[in-house]
Amino acid sequence: MNLKQALPIAVVSAAIGALAGGAYVRHRDRVEPAPALAAARADAAAAPARDDASVHGGGEAGSPYPRYLALGNGAPASFEALRKRAASDPAFLQDLLQRFRNDPQPDARGELLALLQAVGGEDVLRYALSLAASTRGQDERAGLDLLGGYSLERAEVREALLAKLRAGGDAQREVELIRLLTPAAVADEDAAPVAAQLATLARDPDPEVRAEAVFQLAQWADPVQAEDALHRALLDPAAAVRSKAINAVAGSHARSERLKDALLAIAADPASAPGDRGAAALALQDFRLSRAEYALWKRAQARADAESGEGG
Repeated sequence: MNLKQALPIAVVSAAIGALAGGAYVRHRDRVEPAPALAAARADAAAAPARDDASVHGGGEAGSPYPRYLALGNGAPASFEALRKRAASDPAFLQDLLQRFRNDPQPDARGELLALLQAVGGEDVLRYALSLAASTRGQDERAGLDLLGGYSLERAEVREALLAKLRAGGDAQREVELIRLLTPAAVADEDAAPVAAQLATLARDPDPEVRAEAVFQLAQWADPVQAEDALHRALLDPAAAVRSKAINAVAGSHARSERLKDALLAIAADPASAPGDRGAAALALQDFRLSRAEYALWKRAQARADAESGEGG
């Protein structure tokens, strides 16, 4: 896998995951917290007066995590105090893991997910893998959510996700699993099984599965290996697959005459969605164009600019 390509994507993906976990945070009434939260709540209660925004989850500047959590009734608990305690107190960490598994409140689970992903470490990873392997749907979902906080540089994380995809299932579940295959800087030998599974899924009967698979494949596979799947996806009868393929080509190093021809056809076709025409025109900027091709691209770009202006 191309390290220059994978590292920035992995960093951005991790930041997005952290923000998504933090987005659940807000103050509300709920079930009583576990006794182990009392010390952290005391820290929060003793803290200086705060404005309402900070109580409702506003984090430190530059941090993807909230400042306080409201996991139950009473004063909110300091996120940092909870994180430090969980990192140093195995019993407290197990209490948080059990609550994450069993709490029926989606908001509380979201807060716990953000906290546990911030704690990380081997204990959380082992628990995540055990839950993800469960045949109980709720446990599997909880395990996969936790695994989302770990890089696919970890072999056990890659293998857990690949095992789920190889086992098959309904299309929506497969799409969610594919989205967890965020690129990581790994050796080619380690990337190969991921790319192979994605190449298989890029031929799936379900268009949403094909769309997500081809997008991830472009980031995992060698550009030459990904070219065939990308070309097929650009010609796919499903609009969602074509849209993902255009973005996948733009974000990859795959280049060929037939990819260029397919992008030019989309960019110049009035029947194509305006967004696809604009994206295809943008992707073509990274291709070498003949004078005739340049003229086609120039018209397509002017049309895309005009449509963008009308939409604004």
